[in-house]
Amino acid sequence: MSLKDTTILITGITDPNSLALACAKQVKLEGAKLVCTALGLTKHHANLSDKAKAYLEKTYSDFEKTIETELGKDTVTIPLDVTLDGSIDEASDTLKEKGIKLNGFLHSIAMDKTIRAGVVKPLLEVTREEFAGAQDVSAYSLIALTRSLLQKEVLQKNSSIVSLSYLGASKIVQHPYKNIGIAKAALERITIELAWELGKSHNIKVNAIRFSPFTGSKAGGAIEGLQEAFDYNEKNSPMGNAKPEDLGYEVAYLLRPYGRITAEIRHVDGGFNIRA
Repeated sequence: MSLKDTTILITGITDPNSLALACAKQVKLEGAKLVCTALGLTKHHANLSDKAKAYLEKTYSDFEKTIETELGKDTVTIPLDVTLDGSIDEASDTLKEKGIKLNGFLHSIAMDKTIRAGVVKPLLEVTREEFAGAQDVSAYSLIALTRSLLQKEVLQKNSSIVSLSYLGASKIVQHPYKNIGIAKAALERITIELAWELGKSHNIKVNAIRFSPFTGSKAGGAIEGLQEAFDYNEKNSPMGNAKPEDLGYEVAYLLRPYGRITAEIRHVDGGFNIRA
């Protein structure tokens, strides 16, 4: 029970196949209490169409059903849109009002509108808005969420932060990764910078993990050529592709309150990174 007496925030669960859910299950198994956030309609969403409102409401409803089924009714759930500072602060305020003190969190949030219907746009066709949007959700949100949780005195000293990245942040992989790869590269650089700043100021550890290609999630299923990459990596990795539970083990390990592992970009990919 290496996470006994800790409370961990898990972001990014969307459905039963989410990698973040596999991580949450392992974190809970190791003794932590969980708080989970997901995209949902809040008072900070303005001028939305009925279609957009319905999408946010359904997304959050599906998330709540997944949490209740997979993690239990006692798991605290909070809507969070990391593109809105008001939503981030409201989530932090809600945690503070509930008397919840966090000992760490998993950042598992990403978005890239240049990936549509299984096709990834070439970089030269990516608009300024699409580029900025991917950076905002997939990278800057780590800064924004960390800042708010610290300012509201919810994230405690000696905590741990883990974010999910991918080998495509630094290398050309077996499928188009392009715009989101650049955002993941920024996420990894932010991880290192925050590790320096927060280690000095709060004794907080900050790490990132690069996982194997994964086709089980909604996000993975939308990426062009990912199934072929999954098959290639399965054949050419020393141990084949890593499983979601392997990622859960590593996330739980890095979230432990003891040890001095920080500023690491870890690989949980069956060893494929030595070949790419």
